[in-house]
Amino acid sequence: MTELLDPAPRIRVRLGPDGSPTHLESAAGWQPVSQILDRWRIDCDWWRDRIAREYWRLLLDDELALECYQDHASGDWFIQRIYD
Repeated sequence: MTELLDPAPRIRVRLGPDGSPTHLESAAGWQPVSQILDRWRIDCDWWRDRIAREYWRLLLDDELALECYQDHASGDWFIQRIYD
């Protein structure tokens, strides 16, 4: 079961040398990323308001899986989905 967050809340992310997320900030502090489960990029709607995002499915502390993305236009990060 998943929970879609709409609107997606903005989060702070620490990146490793290769640009991949290593930590996400939550109310409990910085949470380490245990594993990157998947990664993909979306570039669409160039004829209107362009959407350019890089999505990441991450596992935090070997317990919580979530989907987040970086909006390449603003550079901001957001959590879009939480997996049970």
